[in-house]
Amino acid sequence: MVNSNLVKEKILNAAEKRMVKFGFRKVTMDEIALDLHMSKNTIYKLFVGKEEIAKSLVKRLQQQLNVGLDNIEKTQHDPLKIFSDSVLLLRKQLGPWFEHFFREIPVELPGLWEEFLHFRNEKILSIRSLVDKGSRNGIFRRVNPSIATEAYLGAVKAVTNPRFLEEENLTFEQGLDAVLDLWSNGIWINRRLKNKG
Repeated sequence: MVNSNLVKEKILNAAEKRMVKFGFRKVTMDEIALDLHMSKNTIYKLFVGKEEIAKSLVKRLQQQLNVGLDNIEKTQHDPLKIFSDSVLLLRKQLGPWFEHFFREIPVELPGLWEEFLHFRNEKILSIRSLVDKGSRNGIFRRVNPSIATEAYLGAVKAVTNPRFLEEENLTFEQGLDAVLDLWSNGIWINRRLKNKG
């Protein structure tokens, strides 16, 4: 007897490789079946169709991110380290998905895109307590944590918008790096340093 969960994981792994590389629209069930040396009927017994596979992939991605972010919070105590490690994890895990898959999903599967945006907002809002803790411990400047978090959320909303990335000719990683730089270093040139030069 074949373990259906194991087969599901194999199908998701094959679909992820293709959908991350080519996007949702171009990938067919025939291609996934061919990659797995499996009949399409076997796939259809476990997934209604390509849309259900895409939803399962996003759910699995969110679970992986949750595990990674939880591990960072459990192993790190410095708010700055937690924040920077969390951003690096998001950059590494989400970056490839924005090349094709997440560029198509807002149009192809708007409900799934809305679910992902909700997840993203929840994760960003969790940094509010980090900012608060960092401010109290003298690691961050004394700022209003709610405003700092909303400013960060607004910037991240822009770089997780596939249309914005396309118009600005940016990758997700480049956008996230710029947001992190602005959020942590500000936009002003240090006038004292400038005057010394």
